[in-house]
Amino acid sequence: MPTATISIPPATEHVRVARMVATAAARRGSVPEEAVDEVRLAVGEAVARVVLRHLRAGVTADVVVSFRNDPDAFEVEIADKTSIDMGDDDDGLSVALTKAVAPQATFSPAGREQRVRLVWPLVS
Repeated sequence: MPTATISIPPATEHVRVARMVATAAARRGSVPEEAVDEVRLAVGEAVARVVLRHLRAGVTADVVVSFRNDPDAFEVEIADKTSIDMGDDDDGLSVALTKAVAPQATFSPAGREQRVRLVWPLVS
């Protein structure tokens, strides 16, 4: 399972980098072309949410985004270093949008932080 990881500073102008890398990784990971825009949108929304949470909480740690692909799925994981108890300013809109676009989207605790996991199953 090949994995690529990027770290971006928690600044809104860097969300674009995550979108561009997600698009390239999806294409390289054999995601069907008609789903590449979904990957770009879902990753952009999820990373933007984490960046805004980091900024709001004063977390200076980079946002880490990992891309993995195997024959069955293309997966993206975003580490959110903020407290799992911290709410969102948008009444859950970004979570709802991400879940609507990605076939599988989970927001789960990982110790004192949370992980956002997005999965696109691949049909062989």
